[in-house]
Amino acid sequence: MAQPIPLTVTPRNEPNSFERLDDALRNHTDAILSALQLLQLLHDRGVLDLLRGLVGAGDQLAGMATAALDSPDSVRAIRNFILLTKFFASIPPDVLDSLVRTAMEGAEREKSNQAPGVLQLLRRMSSENSRHAIAVTLDLLESVGKGL
Repeated sequence: MAQPIPLTVTPRNEPNSFERLDDALRNHTDAILSALQLLQLLHDRGVLDLLRGLVGAGDQLAGMATAALDSPDSVRAIRNFILLTKFFASIPPDVLDSLVRTAMEGAEREKSNQAPGVLQLLRRMSSENSRHAIAVTLDLLESVGKGL
C-alpha cells in the first residue's frame, strides 16, 4: 500500500511585502518624498496626462507617425536636417561666435552711418580676409549651381 509523504514546513526568513515596504519607507524617506514632489510637478504641468494619452494611443500614434514619415518629402526633410546638423557641427564655435558678433556689430554700425560708396566697398574687398570670404562664397555658389 502507498505510504504518505511527510510534509515538513520550514519557516520563511524572507520578509513579507508589508515589512519590505515599511523598511523602504524608513530607509529612503528623502528619496521617496523627492519622487512624490516630482510626480506632483509632472501632474501639475500636464505631463502625466500627456504620457497617459501617448501610451493609450500607442498603436494609433505609431501608425500616424509612420504614415507621415512614409512620404518622399519627409524622407528628404530628414536627410536635409541630418546634413545641416553635420554642417553646423563641423563649424568651430569660436568661428560661428565671431561671425554672429561681426554681423550684429556691422548691422548696428550701418544703421547709424551713411551707406558706403562703391569705391570704399571695392577697397574693402581687396583685403586678404575679404578675399578668403569671397572665395568660400563663390565655392558655395558653384556647388549650388552644380546641384541645379
